[in-house]
Amino acid sequence: MGVGKRAVPPERYTLNDVFEAEQALVGLILSDGRVRPRIGSVLRESDWTERLHRGVFEVSGLRCARGLPVTVEDIAPHVSDTGPDGASAELYLADLVARAPALHLADQFAHVMATAAAERTMSDTAYDTDFYTWAYRQAERLRRGRLSEIDALNLAEEIEDLGREIYHRLESALRVTLLHLLKWDRQPEKRTRSWTLSIRNGRIDAEELLVRHPGLKGRLAQAVTGAYRRSRLDAAGETGLDEIVFPATCPYDDETLMNRPVPWPVES
Repeated sequence: MGVGKRAVPPERYTLNDVFEAEQALVGLILSDGRVRPRIGSVLRESDWTERLHRGVFEVSGLRCARGLPVTVEDIAPHVSDTGPDGASAELYLADLVARAPALHLADQFAHVMATAAAERTMSDTAYDTDFYTWAYRQAERLRRGRLSEIDALNLAEEIEDLGREIYHRLESALRVTLLHLLKWDRQPEKRTRSWTLSIRNGRIDAEELLVRHPGLKGRLAQAVTGAYRRSRLDAAGETGLDEIVFPATCPYDDETLMNRPVPWPVES
C-alpha cells in the first residue's frame, strides 16, 4: 500500500506581510492603472485591512470601469485624507508609487492578501457583536503579554480612530475661531462679547491640542483648510450675507488666526 502524501499546511501570513502587500498593490495601481482589473479579479474590498488602501482599491475600480485615470492626484480627493502614519494621504500615496515593485509581482501580493483574508473569515471575534467585552478582552491580553491572542487588525482600526478624533477636535476648534473672525470682520457693527469669547476659547482649545499632540503641527495647514470650508458656509448662513462676500480660501495666516487681538466690544 502506498504511503499517502503528507498534507501541506496552509500558508500563514502576519499582518505585517499583509500590510506590505497592500502597500505594494496600491503603489502598482496608482503607477499603472491597467493592473487594477487584474487585482480586482482576485481581491474584494473586505480583503483590505487598512482604510486608505481600501479606499484606493474601491475608487480606482470605479474610475477604471469608466475609463478614467487613476493617478494619485485623481484618487486622493476621494479617499481618506490621512495615511496610516498619520501624515498627509497624498504624500503617503506618492511615496508608495515611488516604491512600487515590478508589475509581474502583483499576483504574488494579491495571493498573500487573499490567503490572509480567507483565514480571517474563519476566526471568531466579539468585535462586531459585543464591543464592550471585546475591548476589555484586548486590554487584558495586552497587560498579560498574550500578544498572539490579540485581535490586532480591529485594535489597529480603533487606535487609528482615536487619532482621527483628536485631529477632528483640532479642526472643530479652528472652525469656531474662523467662523467668528469672519463675522467679526464682515459685520463690525454687530460685534458682541460672545464673539470675542468664541474666538478666544477656540484659540485656547487649538493651542492646547497642539501642545498635547505635537504631531498635529504637521497637519495644521490641512486642518485650517478643512475648517475654513465649513466656517465660510456657516458665516454666510449666520450673517445673512452672500457666500461670495467671504474669500474662497482662508484670508488669515497662522499668526493672525491665533494671535490677532480681538478686544471686548463696548455693549450698550
